[in-house]
Amino acid sequence: MIREGRSGDRPTVRRLQECLPEPAPELLDPVAGGELLVSVADGDVVGYLLWFPGEPAAVAELVVHPDYRREGRGRALLGALFDCLDPGAEVTLRVAADNEGAKALYEEFGFERIAVEPDAYDDGPGYLLRAVVGG
Repeated sequence: MIREGRSGDRPTVRRLQECLPEPAPELLDPVAGGELLVSVADGDVVGYLLWFPGEPAAVAELVVHPDYRREGRGRALLGALFDCLDPGAEVTLRVAADNEGAKALYEEFGFERIAVEPDAYDDGPGYLLRAVVGG
């Protein structure tokens, strides 16, 4: 199940951030302006998508706990985001160049590489991707 995040979800989401190679806990601060979608299993938050409204909308983090990967949760979170946005809206995100699983998922949603960022991550380059909702 995917639902909008609640303030009570933030401690669990902060723990899930530890799955990221370069977590940015400050992005979860409500004053940062991000929106949170969460994936729930048996009443527990097991994944999340943090995004920032705007033109384009920007996906900041997409995390699924390792025990719940390969169940379609990342796909469901991205689908829920696309459902929130108007047709024609643009969405951007950054992905590590060597993250083949994530890149394959993003391609399913029509994301295309628009820039290479050689120093995007501490351990290597990243790609800036863009998709158009309904495109």
